[in-house]
Amino acid sequence: MGWNVRRVLSWELQASALLVALFSVGMLRHKVDLDYTLPELVDLSRYPIDELRGAAGRALVARAREDLRTSGCASFPGFLGAAALADAVEEAARKAPAAFATDATHNAYQLSASDSSLPEAHVRNLRMRTRVASTAYDELAADGALRRLYANDVFLDLVGAVTGARVFRLDDALGAASINVFEPAWEHAWHYDESEYTVTLSLQTADEGGAFEFTKPLRNSSDDLAAAATAAVVSTHSTYDAAPRGGASAPAVSAAPFAPGTLQIFAGRYSLHRVAPVVGASQRLVAVFCFADAPGFVNTPDVQEMFWGRTA
Repeated sequence: MGWNVRRVLSWELQASALLVALFSVGMLRHKVDLDYTLPELVDLSRYPIDELRGAAGRALVARAREDLRTSGCASFPGFLGAAALADAVEEAARKAPAAFATDATHNAYQLSASDSSLPEAHVRNLRMRTRVASTAYDELAADGALRRLYANDVFLDLVGAVTGARVFRLDDALGAASINVFEPAWEHAWHYDESEYTVTLSLQTADEGGAFEFTKPLRNSSDDLAAAATAAVVSTHSTYDAAPRGGASAPAVSAAPFAPGTLQIFAGRYSLHRVAPVVGASQRLVAVFCFADAPGFVNTPDVQEMFWGRTA
């Protein structure tokens, strides 16, 4: 990640002399200060998120808002700076072996209890298999690129500007920001998120498969099942057969770009989405940043237990 030379040179003369001495005997290793600045985190020449009120910033937001409105997802290829991306990939790969592995079933709404008034094959009750490992927020380095990006207020402003809503970081010690790890043959079945907006950052692609697939927004609230449309997507684009089966065709499904460093902002509470099965030997690594429309949001204990093996 490199040493922050400017910060070293700004210290008092005595401290500088001590640092030189420590360097000379090999006692000080790695970076002196890991506090990333925004230009180190984000390619501002391509995405001027620090000037959202300027002409270029307004144009950037306008394009992203239109993409989010029409398709359910706004993409920013090459968003993360090269050094920050290298740091994030290194952290994700290093911590992947200890990530909590989930091999569980859930319905499209991530609800644990079934509705006995509906058939077992109804999409409200149909349980689909998800296999993914996840490194929780409290396991990420506080001074690493991923947590620094999540904590950055300019980044928060971008998410709010694109979504057109007041957005707040989660108070979830596990799920505020995390890294998902997909091994070969693993997938995340079709689902809606509990948080209103989700932001992902691509870190490493699979050899094949592992596409992030999503629909345009299908429902208006977390209480709206959008059962017919949801069942049609699940039945058409997976091995599951969900009811109710209407005569209408399934809503269109899109695949988001996933080159490393690509940021995605999508309306996960309203757009049905999944990670398709991973093929090949390489892991699929992606950081997930979650935001809510009110302060204090925490995922339910069921969701925490499923993805991190504990509650907080």
